[in-house]
Amino acid sequence: MSTYSVRSGDTLSAIAARFNTSVSALAKANHISNPNRIMAGQKLTVPGKGGDGFDSKPTSKPASQPASAAAGGPVKDSTGRKYPTSKDGTPMYRQGDPAWGSRRLGTSSSLSAAGCAMTATAMAVSKISGKPINPGQLDQYLDTHHGYAGNGLIWGTAAASRNMGASKAAWNFNTINKQLDVGRPVVVGVDYKAGSNGGSNGTDHWITLTGRGREGGKNVYYANDPATGKQITLRQVGNRLVGGPKNYKTTGQLVTFSGGNPKPGTAKPATPSKPATPSKPTTKPATSLKGTTIPAGDLKRGAQGAAVKQLQAALVKAGTLTQKEMNTGPGVFGPRTESALKEFQQKHGVPATGYYGPKTRAALEKMGAKTPAKTGGAGPVQGPTPGPVKGGVSLAQLKKIMPNLSDAKARQVLPHLNKAMVEAKINTPKRQAAFLAQLAHESGELRYFEEIASGAAYEGRKDLGNTHPGDGVRYKGRGPIQLTGRANYRAAGKALGIDLENNPKRAADVDVGFRTAAWFWNSRNLNTYADAGNFREVTRRINGGYNGLASREAYYRRALSVLS
Repeated sequence: MSTYSVRSGDTLSAIAARFNTSVSALAKANHISNPNRIMAGQKLTVPGKGGDGFDSKPTSKPASQPASAAAGGPVKDSTGRKYPTSKDGTPMYRQGDPAWGSRRLGTSSSLSAAGCAMTATAMAVSKISGKPINPGQLDQYLDTHHGYAGNGLIWGTAAASRNMGASKAAWNFNTINKQLDVGRPVVVGVDYKAGSNGGSNGTDHWITLTGRGREGGKNVYYANDPATGKQITLRQVGNRLVGGPKNYKTTGQLVTFSGGNPKPGTAKPATPSKPATPSKPTTKPATSLKGTTIPAGDLKRGAQGAAVKQLQAALVKAGTLTQKEMNTGPGVFGPRTESALKEFQQKHGVPATGYYGPKTRAALEKMGAKTPAKTGGAGPVQGPTPGPVKGGVSLAQLKKIMPNLSDAKARQVLPHLNKAMVEAKINTPKRQAAFLAQLAHESGELRYFEEIASGAAYEGRKDLGNTHPGDGVRYKGRGPIQLTGRANYRAAGKALGIDLENNPKRAADVDVGFRTAAWFWNSRNLNTYADAGNFREVTRRINGGYNGLASREAYYRRALSVLS
């Protein structure tokens, strides 16, 4: 038995669900004749073994509770708003909070309806970094940093909001315990809908594990639940955790975070549970990558080709990918390659995003790997296509899609446009329509290859890599897709074998501009979204939002009608 003090807005059915009991059992235990009439402040006796840890006190103090957080004192975000914390000091956010619950999540659902993963992550990175970020702020960061794939959270991007990394580790209590024992919350997937039964497709909610201990002689874990913004208790049952308001069952989905404070302030458990036997490593780490060639261009999941094969070979030598695993998909950047890359990044102090870019390249070079001086054969664009180009669009089609484009300008740009599309495999009506629609909007139907504004608005934009005085103007928008920022100029130049960082105006020349547009397109994996007809997501990944969506969609509809 335990007791509960009724709060304003409570209903008996909600309290029953919270404590895993029934309305009739609650009514009987408390002699309530009318279940629809309970009073704030009324003390209720909860039958059975007690609840899920929201309000009932555990039978013993959570072993992972640090002395400094004994009161569960509030934390304050950058806006000055205070939030309660669980007893280990992790902020307790609720995904349905009025301050952010109605925000659009990714491409469709609201944060209130589907923001559990992001809210759970906000709690974890706030604790580990020591710099609270609420779910509304994190969603805003993700919107401007391409942090969603549809409605799916990109964990590494979310962690990067606090200069941290994230990794989807294999489910292992030893891994979980090591993180929790030094005060580093982890995010886990749970199943609660009848019939889904957990497993690979059973995750229908995410929670934040914050600590562990023992109650009644059994191992228990404490978690903050985004659905309620409260702390819950789960018990260890075999290789699962079970408990919470809807009898949550963990599904084996586990996300850990690297970086931040090494030990954010949590003491080791007084009575530790017996750790699970750690899995044996399948590879041995390499001490040198001398003689290994690595890609010069950036890569991400979905990429294919020789550059991916180079990366995979380097990861095999680095000890995070086996040759057998590589042989299942040489040259294909799939989930196993992404996982191996994240493991390498985490081991070498690089944000574990699963994205192959300058920081990962530098870490591999530090181990002896070499990047080719000329990179025309690396990256998502393979270099100029010699001779006549087969495919692309005709002059008549281009002018129908962009009716304000002059005949002379159309004839000038068409060969360069078609070469770039062939190089980037923008080779179906859906891909071409989406690509041309975006270019038409960004460049005024291919009339403007340099941003009319000065670029001063980009000065100091660290997210664009503009870290030197004058970078805003120097790296203003150029080319038909308006390539912007020192970081993008550097990355595009490396992929194309052109020093755009030191010669930024080359990006406005038609022979280079279309290739930078194709590089940008493939570096964001936009063919995948074009194939799915998800033009809205194409827009978001190019624009960072939905500015000019009506104009872009009008070009898209026209292009589809012309090309289909």
